[in-house]
Amino acid sequence: MRKVTYYSAGLVADFAITDQAFDKFLKDLKEAENEIDRHGEGDLMTARTLLDNFMARAQQGEDVEQGPGEVLGACFIWNFFNTNPNITRMIAGDIVIVDLDGTLTTVEYASVNDLQIADPKHDHEHGHVHGHNCGCGHDHK
Repeated sequence: MRKVTYYSAGLVADFAITDQAFDKFLKDLKEAENEIDRHGEGDLMTARTLLDNFMARAQQGEDVEQGPGEVLGACFIWNFFNTNPNITRMIAGDIVIVDLDGTLTTVEYASVNDLQIADPKHDHEHGHVHGHNCGCGHDHK
């Protein structure tokens, strides 16, 4: 299991990636290698836009559910950083996206291992965005 976690404007969304979903992503990525650059900054932005749109809907109070687009975006982001040949872009392990100003335009990427992240089950001031395969352990049916 892999995961990309997005923090923005007091919301937290966990995009859990099953091994099956990641294997399918790798197969599809190989088939599209002439169209998609697995380490291209433009393709990274396209993938992040899928997650940005999800976070924007959540910020507006919409009842959001993660779908195949979000899983695809999370897979691309996880793979981009974990396999990047440019050592300055390499991030090992699960990825955290931190929206620095709440606008979804200025973000930083980091390894979950480099940050102290509070347990999502504790009482605190920000909300969590949950959905199918979000990794929180609750049944969201």
